[in-house]
Amino acid sequence: MALGHFKRQCNQIYGTCKTCGEQCADRKIHNCSQIEKCVHCQQNHKSNSLKSPVGKSFRIELTKKLLNLNNHPTTSSSSYNNNNNNNIRKYIYDISNFPPLPTAQVLTNNPMMIKLDDLMTKMSEIKDQISNAALKHEKFEQFILEKNQNDKRIEEHLDTVTKNTVALKKDVVQHSLLVERHENLFMKVLLPIFEDLFTVICTQNQDKKGNPLDADLKYKLERYRVQMKKASEGKLFF
Repeated sequence: MALGHFKRQCNQIYGTCKTCGEQCADRKIHNCSQIEKCVHCQQNHKSNSLKSPVGKSFRIELTKKLLNLNNHPTTSSSSYNNNNNNNIRKYIYDISNFPPLPTAQVLTNNPMMIKLDDLMTKMSEIKDQISNAALKHEKFEQFILEKNQNDKRIEEHLDTVTKNTVALKKDVVQHSLLVERHENLFMKVLLPIFEDLFTVICTQNQDKKGNPLDADLKYKLERYRVQMKKASEGKLFF
């Protein structure tokens, strides 16, 4: 297996595995041992590896040959360059060989140009309308964004108010219980005590004949008893 030729130019009958270096009739069904062995230098690397010293030598020699060919141009290429240089020297510029271009004609009454101008004007107007619509759209988007932010703040305030309302209801229930407890204490304990006390005072405010000793005190006691009775009945006593 030599270097420097293509597959169709190779004189070898069977193909060669680039990994193990063994020859095989069909490399597709070849059972490779996966043990690397170069067929050029017999070292432990693949045959197409750049580490092969044989391959390196071949590339060096090929490079030298190519450089030598570039440094020694052929006779045909030299003669072509000389002829080309002679033709350049013989060329003389003549303005008559380059006649001037005709002047541009201004078509003022061309209906096609008029239609194109109208079309360009309308397109410009449409562009302005699109720009205005885009500006309005941006303002509308900004409005929607601010609205969403305000809605979010309102929802937060509503949540706070709801929480405060729940807390207030709890406080009201607690105060109602306290008021009811105090009312029960007043109605069931204090009022009977006051009635008994007023009865004792009225008895002490009478002489042996049952006449009041202090008429003003008797009047006040009677008024207090009426007010307590109304209070026990849930009526206004002012």
